[in-house]
Amino acid sequence: MKKYFCMLLTLLLLMAMIAPAGAAEQKTASLIMDFETGQILHAENIDTPLPPASITKLMTLHLVFEALAQGKISLDDPVRASANASNLPQGSSTIFLGTGEVLTVKELLEAVAIISANDAGIALAEHIAGSEGAFIAMMNEKARELDLENTTFTNVHGLHAEGHLMSARDIAILSRETLKKYPDILKYSSIKYLRMERDTRYVRQGYFDMHSTFASLIGWRNIDGLKTGWTPEANRCITVTAEENGRRYIVVVMGEETISQRDKKVKELLAKAFDRFHPVVAAKAGDVIDTIAIDMAKNTAAEIVPAQDVTLVISRTESVEEFETKIDILPGLKAPMKKGDLAGTLSYYRGEEKIAEVDLVLNADLEKASLLTRILRYISQLFAELADWLLGLFE
Repeated sequence: MKKYFCMLLTLLLLMAMIAPAGAAEQKTASLIMDFETGQILHAENIDTPLPPASITKLMTLHLVFEALAQGKISLDDPVRASANASNLPQGSSTIFLGTGEVLTVKELLEAVAIISANDAGIALAEHIAGSEGAFIAMMNEKARELDLENTTFTNVHGLHAEGHLMSARDIAILSRETLKKYPDILKYSSIKYLRMERDTRYVRQGYFDMHSTFASLIGWRNIDGLKTGWTPEANRCITVTAEENGRRYIVVVMGEETISQRDKKVKELLAKAFDRFHPVVAAKAGDVIDTIAIDMAKNTAAEIVPAQDVTLVISRTESVEEFETKIDILPGLKAPMKKGDLAGTLSYYRGEEKIAEVDLVLNADLEKASLLTRILRYISQLFAELADWLLGLFE
């Protein structure tokens, strides 16, 4: 009996040692992305779906800015808070919206961007979509549109819920798309402190002070966005962006246990991005990359060139020559064709990872060969094949 008890105790101890390590492994992730090219320069567990906490509200903000851009809403629109918006769990990040209280879209937008107010996020969602559920459907539709492959939203705010997940890569993609389309988000996310003038039964002093959830980072190496998150299940999560010497990077950190650990990781990765990497033009638009044969063309060789410059963001210890290139030509190309017509793609690889791709286009017009020319080429090809066959008989 004592023998079996010792075996059971040993097994329990082993499980206790293994389980926390596995859980921690699954809970943390980090990433550096170059804003201009979308290249990923640092990757740790970036495709594992994890609880994103209030980083969820980056999608909420994305859709708010989209509605503003489309003219569906305006910053001055009055928004009346519903009971659903004002009835959130105690301890949740809020601006203490009262049922029926009216604030503008701009005020609610500031509250979401600065202090990650859950009630403000729901009020905006209901204003845009009519209900929180309809807005969540919009969030998931936008996630599919942006190819966020490891993202599922079940609420607007990011409070923990089963199946509500994002990967670090998806967060970076969403961050980049939001910055590209709606750069005005930085006017809000870069605010460290703002006083909201209000006088309600819940805010009796006539104002409500809002301090940024990442005030400790704003301004460090020009950090000006974007969004934080925290729940007990997600731990400390953040997506930040900063621009220095004309280069902007995005850093995502997920699952850190404390704010200080989160900030330390962000600073390490952002310093790495700015200090170790630089952009290099690997190929210029219009430079001849190769010549290819186009079926039925008057000229037997057609030059192909990049449609635009190819910029690689590489370590200062790397050179462009170290990267493998691959040319893929579209099947079935036939003359006549025009200068600038798509002919294929040029890809750059770091090991197995594709880091850049550019369209290859024709460098000149290609006329169709005359019928006589095509007949003569066909006869010439037949004789060449016949000659090869005859030579093969005597080898």
